[in-house]
Amino acid sequence: MIPKIIHQTWKTQNVPEEWKDAVDSCKTVNNEYKYVLWTDEKMENFVKKEYPEFLNTYRSYKHNIQRCDVFRYLVLYKYGGIYLDMDIICKKKLDIFLKHSFVLAKSSNINSYTNMFFMVAPKHPFIKFCIDNLPSYVDAYSYAGNHLHVYHSTGPSFLTNMIHKYRIENIKNIYVLTNAEFAGDCSICTEGKCSGGIYFAHVIGRSWNSIDSDFYNMCICNYKEIISVLLILTLLIYVWLNKNTNYGAPKLLNI
Repeated sequence: MIPKIIHQTWKTQNVPEEWKDAVDSCKTVNNEYKYVLWTDEKMENFVKKEYPEFLNTYRSYKHNIQRCDVFRYLVLYKYGGIYLDMDIICKKKLDIFLKHSFVLAKSSNINSYTNMFFMVAPKHPFIKFCIDNLPSYVDAYSYAGNHLHVYHSTGPSFLTNMIHKYRIENIKNIYVLTNAEFAGDCSICTEGKCSGGIYFAHVIGRSWNSIDSDFYNMCICNYKEIISVLLILTLLIYVWLNKNTNYGAPKLLNI
């Protein structure tokens, strides 16, 4: 049901050196699959031709990563196949999942589904639902910095929100990869030095990250230490306030 096509996106045909091994691994492991690298120019031409009514929305996004996010839905609805971020290493053939109509995975970092990988049959109704809802989320969290804006307007939080609205039980013939199958020991905190799951591993990506992204990632990777420091500071403040508070008996007024 899912065609043997791998879609990836990048600014130009020149794949960054740090991702070449990952890209080559997906081509080699799935050597019977058609591979398409969509550049910024090819993506815009595709939208012009196949989704002219969506072109203004496509161009209105503030960040190029948002157009890349949106393109995943558009191209998979048209052709179906597999979308993979370029920083994903393929370890095993994906043939076993082709019998499903929709395959995705959960993020190893936060409680959401990830949009770095999914497999879809052409003309899938859930993907159409996502496309139809995209214009309503163009400005989502635009006041909260680049990272949260991207996450909620087109990224993983948008996808997760759509799944909750559509209701996952209404998505027929779906398969959600387990963490052991997808990420394994890879997360934002271990990427580049992890062995990964059964089918994939993850090298360092973060091509679109901004300063606020680095802050959020730091919080995710060091939350235990941060909580400990906050608890200690709270205790110290409590002790200091109590030490400097006068609990003596009130003085009587001389009348």
